[in-house]
Amino acid sequence: MKNKTLKEVLSPLPKISVSILNSDFTNLKEVVKKIEEVGFTVLHLDVMDGNFVPNLTFGPPIIKLLREHTKCFFDVHLMVNNPDTTYMWYIDAGANLIVFHYEAVKENKIERLIYDVKKHDVFCGISIKPKTSVKRLEPYLSILDLILVMTVEPGFGGQKILSRCLSKVEKLAEIRKKRKFDFLISCDGGINEENIVNIIDLGCELPVVGNAIFGNKNFVKKAKNFYLLTKRLKFDKNKKHG
Repeated sequence: MKNKTLKEVLSPLPKISVSILNSDFTNLKEVVKKIEEVGFTVLHLDVMDGNFVPNLTFGPPIIKLLREHTKCFFDVHLMVNNPDTTYMWYIDAGANLIVFHYEAVKENKIERLIYDVKKHDVFCGISIKPKTSVKRLEPYLSILDLILVMTVEPGFGGQKILSRCLSKVEKLAEIRKKRKFDFLISCDGGINEENIVNIIDLGCELPVVGNAIFGNKNFVKKAKNFYLLTKRLKFDKNKKHG
């Protein structure tokens, strides 16, 4: 991935980053196999520590195990305190993209963490909770590969989208176009078949979809619907998606 932008690696866009948070954890290898067979190439892996968010999921051992069974791009979302002390665990486990929370790192350590991640030939992104302003990220936008806008309070899947958060997507798309930055925009929380087209149209290239796929008995059929939907979508390069 050296000398390539995240956009170049993931193109063509838009793409769905499939969150396995609400999938069958007793059969993850088979779940990932079926998702990959549908055509998806990006997996969103939610790491929760029970402190930064009130939930626990999985850590490096599970990510390493999955890495042995798939070539999917691993979008690792660290919902943990002090990720600057643990990020290497996830890089060693096979992460392709590390996304940490702005709120989980001391301000004077954020820039260093971004560079530390990227020097290992891994992409780096930052996520913001619903109450955090885009303005907080302005010092780092030129060096980030991705911004993840949380459209629910992080911690649990299956929540309803907080529509007010979508204005952040528009704002980030405007800043990116005006200042010619390379970062991609991702959204996570409450994304479904009814709202995904609008979210992409606002400037989000990498929407995270989980419960809308795995909240169904026939998740493969639902996954195929989403895959075909995004295949049909095209960006209007003359609008927001510089």
